[in-house]
Amino acid sequence: MRLSDALGLGDRELVSFVGAGGKKTAMHRLATEGTERGYDVGYTTTTKMPPPDLPLTVANVEALPSKLTETEPPVAFARDWVPDPERVARKVRGFDPEPLASIFDRGIFDWLLVKADGARTREFKAPGSGEPVVPDATTRVVPVASVLAVGEPLSDAVVHRPERVAAITGLSVGDAITPEAIGTVLASPRGGLKRVPDGADVTPVVNKADTPVRQETARRILEHALESTTRFARGFVTSFERDVCLAVESDAP
Repeated sequence: MRLSDALGLGDRELVSFVGAGGKKTAMHRLATEGTERGYDVGYTTTTKMPPPDLPLTVANVEALPSKLTETEPPVAFARDWVPDPERVARKVRGFDPEPLASIFDRGIFDWLLVKADGARTREFKAPGSGEPVVPDATTRVVPVASVLAVGEPLSDAVVHRPERVAAITGLSVGDAITPEAIGTVLASPRGGLKRVPDGADVTPVVNKADTPVRQETARRILEHALESTTRFARGFVTSFERDVCLAVESDAP
């Protein structure tokens, strides 16, 4: 199953990605699929990101609309380069939600893909006080977590902001991360549902399920998430390495 079909994307979508463990890979997958389907796709962020492997336009808000039309989509775009970025050689800074809504309203892109928070390459996270930065015009939100966090200690080595995960789940820092803990965060208004616009569809993704055992663990995560909220009715187990995309549906009527 293609990711775009799994998410049910239509002709006009602003998709915001939050969480950890596969946001950039999922965005690249959608950029490719959208282009193959004949859509104009844009890729950007409301925070910071390393430059993706796409044509990149860096410009201020005033110059951006005309510059975007000069490049064949899919195209990544950002406001400026980050001086002396941490952890990577190069990083760009994105835009506030309002300019992105304006770009979307102008119809420059059919699909606008937005990285709405950062995770410092960790497998799992809970958002900080100023996160995520999800545009109000978002049509779909995709909370992401990696199944590789299961069984690992709740620590900075695996989790971005472990103390916030602890506050949501009742675990203590250092405890083993359970499937139920990840499912709880995905379904929490302080986790995967934080700052989700009322009208946006929400579809969680548990990624890096590269083996049957990991797929079963990812399924347990999503089943717990689905039991914990009525905000979404399905999620997907994915492995972009192995082209896995399996639906997990709610049992609620």
